[in-house]
Amino acid sequence: MGGDHALYYNTHLSEFQRMAIAPPVGQVSQLQRHPVPGVKSTTFVLRDGSRSRPLDEYVTNGKMRVQAVMILHHGRVVYEAYPGLRPEQAHFWASVTKSTVGLLASILEAEGMIDVNKPVTAYAKQLQGTHWDKVRVIDALNMAVGLDIQEDLKAQTNPMSMFQRFGAAELGVPNGNGVLETPLEVLRSAEPIAGEAPGMPSRYSTLTTKVLVYVIEGASGRTFTDMFAEKVWSKIGARQSFMVGLGPDGVAGAYGLGYSTLEDLARYALIYTPSWKKVSKTQIVAPAVLKALQTSGDSQAYKAGDWTRGWVGQVFGEDLPAFNSRQFDAVWADGAMFKHGNLFQGMYIDPSRDLVGVFFSTTPMIAGDDLLPGYIRQVAKNLASK
Repeated sequence: MGGDHALYYNTHLSEFQRMAIAPPVGQVSQLQRHPVPGVKSTTFVLRDGSRSRPLDEYVTNGKMRVQAVMILHHGRVVYEAYPGLRPEQAHFWASVTKSTVGLLASILEAEGMIDVNKPVTAYAKQLQGTHWDKVRVIDALNMAVGLDIQEDLKAQTNPMSMFQRFGAAELGVPNGNGVLETPLEVLRSAEPIAGEAPGMPSRYSTLTTKVLVYVIEGASGRTFTDMFAEKVWSKIGARQSFMVGLGPDGVAGAYGLGYSTLEDLARYALIYTPSWKKVSKTQIVAPAVLKALQTSGDSQAYKAGDWTRGWVGQVFGEDLPAFNSRQFDAVWADGAMFKHGNLFQGMYIDPSRDLVGVFFSTTPMIAGDDLLPGYIRQVAKNLASK
């Protein structure tokens, strides 16, 4: 519910969860500040035709419990606010962490270590002999596995849904029937959804991302965190470590248990843009990898999965994304990408406009829609037009 306890957990995750660490390496990359005053007054039109309040008022009014926001244009910080967080303080990424899985799988694909058209069990051998044998890696990347593991309201409120059983297993506590299961036992028990098949439609699921972590580890023979540290975090001039929670099986909970400062999240976001040189000496996200992230989705699967009937449609109105792709929730025809997280964490990446926006919040589910992604996309359009 986003109360004070949740705020403490969000900012002290390492006190409650075993964590794997990707340490900072080398000199800290310096982010230049170049505030653009007009950004504070940014507004945009919601789907119902109403206009939002100004950005700065939304961020600082307290109702949405926004903790920190940073927007960068051409690699320079044009807007930042810390209404509930110290800049040096780490925070829970929630499902923004899933983007690291999509990126790392795509990098390994480019290196020839993963074939996304093979079944996930070609790499995640611990799932062989189950319905996962029929799910390709690309279908898992696009959240279109055809299995009854979706993360909708029905699943969230049913203590014996696959989603809730998996959550209990990852925390090492008994499920709704008092039985202690392992994450692997839950995943192996996944059943097909009647009338559906892998690829259509796309249904959001944290369980799918866990399977992709198995894929990455199976393909590389190394832990997810070690691979992410080598391929990404060690190259961005991070000031602090990236940490990710571990399940009872010792496997990274890269579906949502990422943890870092906001500025380091911004450094990570910049590697997808033309301003990657501001933080890295090497191009981490090669053009082919970026293209794969931007173009692998399916608009029909996206629509069939009702993605745009929820917060995506409410926030972006007529400016709807085309599809989800490789763990990103929203990808537009112009190549912009967005990943959202529980309690309203977010990362918006707009390579064509060379803009990124990142934010942390501890927002109650009853507070309404998260408008920050709408503001940030509008900021990108406004600055690009100048």
